[in-house]
Amino acid sequence: MEFVGGPPSRWHVELVAGQAMELWADGYSHVRGEYVFSNLVRLSVRDQAHADVTARTPADPERVMVAVARIAAESVTAVHTAERPLRSATCECPTAAG
Repeated sequence: MEFVGGPPSRWHVELVAGQAMELWADGYSHVRGEYVFSNLVRLSVRDQAHADVTARTPADPERVMVAVARIAAESVTAVHTAERPLRSATCECPTAAG
């Protein structure tokens, strides 16, 4: 597997329970009650059977979006691009909610 879009972005996901988690992904979507974080990668058609492929590019069958995390929406209070690394269970970014 090879990243197509360069290094993924850092995201902070703040949870209802008060903790935060850090994810590395090209982006996310809100689908059927879940936040789905994905990366654009080059992955052989054979290896795609072992990945959670969320989207495909019509011109290149090996260029796909692969889910790296799924989080129930009811567990999440906020999502934002991270301004600094997560060093504890809570987010300290200036843009963080709270």
